[in-house]
Amino acid sequence: MGIAGGLVPCPSALVLLLSAIALHQTAYGLILVCAFSVGLAVVLVTIGLVIIYAHQWLKGFSWVQPLQQYMPIISAMPTAGYAYAVIIVGSVLMACAVI
Repeated sequence: MGIAGGLVPCPSALVLLLSAIALHQTAYGLILVCAFSVGLAVVLVTIGLVIIYAHQWLKGFSWVQPLQQYMPIISAMPTAGYAYAVIIVGSVLMACAVI
């Protein structure tokens, strides 16, 4: 979210601005980059609000409380699986390169 939110310069906005400068349409490029930034801000704020209200809405269900205990483990499983897959594939590729 931080990278998408603008903590790091967006490559697409940079390409758009440089293209506009090359076409001698600098003002139009700045307007497009500003519109792009406003749209991104609206999307990020909307996602945050949806998460806040979904949390409050889910508190009303009885099945949510037991699930909250295991949610950190459940949410870490895809990341751990991806990490293990990267390690295995890297090890196999390294072994093939060495042999």
